[in-house]
Amino acid sequence: MTEFIDNAEDSFKCARCGNTFPIYGNSPARCPICGFQCTAETCSPVDASDEGY
Repeated sequence: MTEFIDNAEDSFKCARCGNTFPIYGNSPARCPICGFQCTAETCSPVDASDEGY
């Protein structure tokens, strides 16, 4: 059996500036680049790598 390691974290892609940033805790979350208030309705929820590349 192959075990998969999940290296993706829940993130938002900001609807205003396009920045992708991790969601810590519950939404809403403020974009660290432009300050836009992101929710699941206003910004795109995505899985982003936490590998740093």
